[in-house]
Amino acid sequence: MASRHVKVEIVAKQKGCLLCDLAVAILEEIAPEFDEGTLQWEVVDIGSKEGILRHTELGAMCKRTPAVPSIVINGHIAFDNIPDMESLSDAIREAARISK
Repeated sequence: MASRHVKVEIVAKQKGCLLCDLAVAILEEIAPEFDEGTLQWEVVDIGSKEGILRHTELGAMCKRTPAVPSIVINGHIAFDNIPDMESLSDAIREAARISK
């Protein structure tokens, strides 16, 4: 079965947040597990104007404002905290199976 596209957004502060840095490090660590083109990810930096705007958009899309830090997968809040590598990897694999 072919892998499908998964978009992961880490709602975080780029500077001065140890948990935010941990979320990014975990995603960087597991990213190579996925076929090229399957996983697209970015940091929604709430310390920037663009990040604040995207955070607001995510709040409307998800029907509630994502915590900082949190992980949004394909427009749904997957984690309001920082998951371990296995949990995040499993969530991305599940999203790849159900994505259209």
